[in-house]
Amino acid sequence: MRIAVGALLFEGNTFSLSRTTIQDFQSHYFFEGEDFISSLRGGEIEVSGAISVLDAVGAEIVPLIATHGGCGGTVMRACFDELKNRLLARLDCGALDGVFLALHGAMICEGTENAEVELLEAVREKVGSVPIVITCDLHAHITPKMISLCDAIVGYEHYPHDDVFETGVRGAGLLVKAVSGSVKLSMQMKKLAMLVTPTMAGTRADTPMREAYKACRALESLPGILAVSYFPSTPWAERPDGGTAFVLVSDGRHALQDLIFERLCGDLWNERARFLPQLTTIDDALQEGKKIDAGPIILSEMSDAVGAGAAGDSAYLLQKYMTSGLTESFLVQIVDAGVVDLARARGVGAHIDCQLGNKVENRHGAPVSFSAEVLGFHDGAFIYSGGPMAGTSSTVGAAVVLRHKNIVVLVTSRPAYEYADEQYAAAGIDVRGFKFVVVKNPMNYRQAYSWAPRLYALDTPGAGRADLTKLEWRQCVRPFYPLDDSVTPIYRD
Repeated sequence: MRIAVGALLFEGNTFSLSRTTIQDFQSHYFFEGEDFISSLRGGEIEVSGAISVLDAVGAEIVPLIATHGGCGGTVMRACFDELKNRLLARLDCGALDGVFLALHGAMICEGTENAEVELLEAVREKVGSVPIVITCDLHAHITPKMISLCDAIVGYEHYPHDDVFETGVRGAGLLVKAVSGSVKLSMQMKKLAMLVTPTMAGTRADTPMREAYKACRALESLPGILAVSYFPSTPWAERPDGGTAFVLVSDGRHALQDLIFERLCGDLWNERARFLPQLTTIDDALQEGKKIDAGPIILSEMSDAVGAGAAGDSAYLLQKYMTSGLTESFLVQIVDAGVVDLARARGVGAHIDCQLGNKVENRHGAPVSFSAEVLGFHDGAFIYSGGPMAGTSSTVGAAVVLRHKNIVVLVTSRPAYEYADEQYAAAGIDVRGFKFVVVKNPMNYRQAYSWAPRLYALDTPGAGRADLTKLEWRQCVRPFYPLDDSVTPIYRD
């Protein structure tokens, strides 16, 4: 077998003011050419899983490009064109038997309604009718057009995402079967007009998505059913046809597919009220938290989560804490390259006065006046301890640690998705030494900080706001849940 393998992942946010360039992809992982296979063989990401399967069957691997831009606002058109063209150029390599692509499925890009569809159209034109199998993040936006352009789509099964390698194994396994002729891939989808906030949609806790996980795994034991995936698309990448899709891959068209979709969609819809987030105001969290003897108290500011596509530069909680009158120690991370440059010019031990944060996302407050001591600097490099980029290196750019009385701020030059405390730890900060610790992700913190005495999901403003009813919707066609409701399921065409 001669199989082309590539990856182009990014999760967008239409409510975010940030913009994404080629440097954002390069600051995470970016491989092409000969170092593609040697660098990713034995790794933890989707392509690593695919390589392990293809190695096992003695396939010849044709490397394309493999990159992950993380999360953010809109990808600039020049950036996408460069990435797409690099990938397509490597498809000019002679006859292929199949193509494996790892895509996120929720890219937002200038000049196109659907970047993944545009890419798949170009790939299909290049390779003809050979099987194409793609893997997608569980939060992908799946469309009928995407279904028509490939032979199978396989999604992550877990949220938080700790099965990225395994998803690559499953996708490549289907591709090998299709190329060898042992199965005839057939794929169908059904989509609910229902958006869910990720903080209430984990697959390890008692949620409706956990029930969907169990139902899909049971269905995959039936004859002819090869994969069943669920895609509650990220609500912050707003689309006219946003919702939650189920995708069935079978060996030929399955006789029970209509019944399967009816059951999966109906069961999820009936539990829709359980997706409404349970949130706490910052004032209540601080007052309750200070009464707890132990620490750290984890404050999840998911509305500014880089992993949701927000800018990561919110100083909202910093401002709130500075005016709270509390004297307990407080740790927060804020993106502000200008403040990093100012601190570097002054040096360790200097005192600086600055306007911190709220410069990209400036709709929910002005920059905060902050007077602080420069404690130290960090080059920004870290290694992901889990999630969709597990084991890969990344950077938050040049960073500085500032202290004002009981408050410590890690100020970084660039935003980067966080899985656990790896960004704090890389800067020499031990979160266990603080009473209150701000984290900026909607779900991973529950797993990463499960040992902490209390975790609060906060109701704060921002591009990744958990309460979907408070977002300024402009594109998503009504009716859809949770803005609208119905006793019977509302479907997308």
